[in-house]
Amino acid sequence: MNREKIERQLKMAQQQLAAFEKTLSADKANTTQAKNAKWRHLEADLRSLKRRLLAVKGVEEREAAAQQRRAEKAAGVTAGAEE
Repeated sequence: MNREKIERQLKMAQQQLAAFEKTLSADKANTTQAKNAKWRHLEADLRSLKRRLLAVKGVEEREAAAQQRRAEKAAGVTAGAEE
């Protein structure tokens, strides 16, 4: 998945969780959030998306470093051929 899609899904998940937390507080449920199955599911989705976004950032950093190494190697080969 690409970064934009995950960020959009993350934003939607945050909105859904916030809306559900608002309804929980409005209902003044006696149970805590951790005991509510729907809240746990929404929170798990949010954590999953955050981890995916971190993984995408890691891949992007790795690819940028690899691209830089390739460019440096190509520049070194070109400089060596000119001598």
